[in-house]
Amino acid sequence: MLELLKKPARFTLNKALQLKTKLAIRHLKDKSIILLEIGAGNKKGTNGWTTLDTVRGADLQWDLRNGIPFPDSSIDKIYTSHTFEHIPFPSLQILIRECWRKLKPLGSLSVCVPNARFYIDAYLKGKPFRDQSTLWQPGICETGSAIDQLNYIAYMGGEHRYMFDEENLIRILRQNGFEQAELRSFDSTIDAPERDRDSIYAVGIK
Repeated sequence: MLELLKKPARFTLNKALQLKTKLAIRHLKDKSIILLEIGAGNKKGTNGWTTLDTVRGADLQWDLRNGIPFPDSSIDKIYTSHTFEHIPFPSLQILIRECWRKLKPLGSLSVCVPNARFYIDAYLKGKPFRDQSTLWQPGICETGSAIDQLNYIAYMGGEHRYMFDEENLIRILRQNGFEQAELRSFDSTIDAPERDRDSIYAVGIK
């Protein structure tokens, strides 16, 4: 699964960690409500959420190239923030369809991604969208030109693989199973405030 998503060898989980995750999921399946955050990074889940990522700080360690290690139609809600833009588009479609399969009927996939339109609009107006000191890391190049901010959001030093605006995010969700998909507002119970300024929020219902 997600075979097109290239990752360094250090992110490949060994068999022991995969087995540990599968055993942990057996216990989670006994819960009446399962809330799963994928691509969560180095953090533990709160407020009923379980986090999944390759890093050791997550509740569950798993490589999404191997799918989502839950039975079909078993998860109530899936959430992901600033993950989709790191995945090549063919693999992203596979992941979204995998989310659809794993959700219960009427379950939801809630997504947060960077909005490339903000950076493009700022470029066309000849002004920066963000002060350079607030950028998470340098873009693919730093020349002092206004187009550097487009390279930043498009490439993120080689880490970004795809750009989004509000229209294409909704269409991508609908084309991959979530016929009921729409934009949503910032949700303080799941979304990070520091991401709000440059993000798009959407939700798809199975």
